[in-house]
Amino acid sequence: MAAIAFVDTETSGLDPRRHAAWEIAVIRREDGYDAEHLWQVRIPLDTADPDALDIGKYHTRFAVRDGWDAAEMSPARGDAFINLTLPEFLFDLQDALHGTVMVGSNPAFDDAFLKKLLQANGRRIGWHYRPVDIATLAAGYLYGALTMKAGGDRDFFADDYPTLPFSSRGLSRELGVEPPGDDVAHTALGDARWARDVFDAVVGKQPAERAA
Repeated sequence: MAAIAFVDTETSGLDPRRHAAWEIAVIRREDGYDAEHLWQVRIPLDTADPDALDIGKYHTRFAVRDGWDAAEMSPARGDAFINLTLPEFLFDLQDALHGTVMVGSNPAFDDAFLKKLLQANGRRIGWHYRPVDIATLAAGYLYGALTMKAGGDRDFFADDYPTLPFSSRGLSRELGVEPPGDDVAHTALGDARWARDVFDAVVGKQPAERAA
């Protein structure tokens, strides 16, 4: 079974050609275990969208110290973090994503920013080319569940089927997973954990003892 990377990024805008990711979370799942990674990286702000910075609370949450390119924020150690040079950060990011299938909420967005970051610094892309969107996954699951419940009669639950465009937050609630609240939404780790929980609600987490 391929390793999974539940991923989210906070960026300085919506266009990867002009903007950059400044906070990146990866929850790498392998052999039934989850390892959480969270980084912040220094980026140029001359082309940043002020609204995007406000949404991610950049000005109050950015914590990379002067003289350093990036920092690893350790979820397991509270507010402790490790100062990193850019090459150190890129190595750690590549390692966390290597050989994974990326899962997230609109992961094509994160995929584009991460590819830009790595390729601009001469690094290879090590994850699978087809990311998994939790909204699409949840909608497919609910379509199948409702169709089975109705004995194949698609008209029986016609009003209950998810409709386009899919709402990741609405579908999450349909699965019993409450989306991140205002204090957690638009933080990379909070949203990566949410993607993991929605994925697990559909697919289930492979127990570590079975994986071993």
